[in-house]
Amino acid sequence: MNNLPVEARLSATVVLLRDTEQGLETLLLRRNPKLKFAAGSWVFPGGAVDQDELERAPTQYQALEVAAIREVQEECGVVVAKQSLVHFCNWTTPEAEKKRFSTWFFVARVDDPNAEITIDNGEIHEYQWLGPEQALALHSQGDLNLMPPAFLTLLLLSHYQTVEAACLDLAQRTNFSVTPKLAVTNGQMAAIYPGDAEYETGQPSSSGPQHRTLFTDMGMKYIHSGADVSVPPMDRP
Repeated sequence: MNNLPVEARLSATVVLLRDTEQGLETLLLRRNPKLKFAAGSWVFPGGAVDQDELERAPTQYQALEVAAIREVQEECGVVVAKQSLVHFCNWTTPEAEKKRFSTWFFVARVDDPNAEITIDNGEIHEYQWLGPEQALALHSQGDLNLMPPAFLTLLLLSHYQTVEAACLDLAQRTNFSVTPKLAVTNGQMAAIYPGDAEYETGQPSSSGPQHRTLFTDMGMKYIHSGADVSVPPMDRP
């Protein structure tokens, strides 16, 4: 019996940012509730790299840039300049999942803050420009369904007041790469990350470092227990 994990498909996600009088905002799209992957979740624009993009590009990174620009235009009608893309982290779907992606996350400035957003009402059903703290508050109220990568990205963005500050800082920040493991701890679902006591052993532990996202009735809660965790926190600069 083959127990090897499904190969993760290379993909790109773009966190679009704009400046407003209320501060930095990001574009979130709601996926069709009938889709097999991330149904009904609010996500950043993005999608898989096409095979022809991989074949034509001199490097994998350049293929990701091409796919990122294409996916943004397809999903919301915004044109992104390649030079505005800032890669800041990678998320790979847990190995236990049947559909997996190895996703490179970029931030990018939207030159026209009033640019028209066009969605297809097929894969994408709604869109909102939201400040990170506003989006997190809606999530905790049960009004904005998020997945951990989007949740952690919003926590990270909440530290910045302007697009320029976010892009400059994230361009210099050491990228993190994570493949979560899903577990039930004390009756509560959690995404376990590297540095957590359970990550290597796969066994529940009442002591040791904690690096995880808990799924609670009040939305997700990120835990990084501090200096005992071998990797830096993902929710702050």
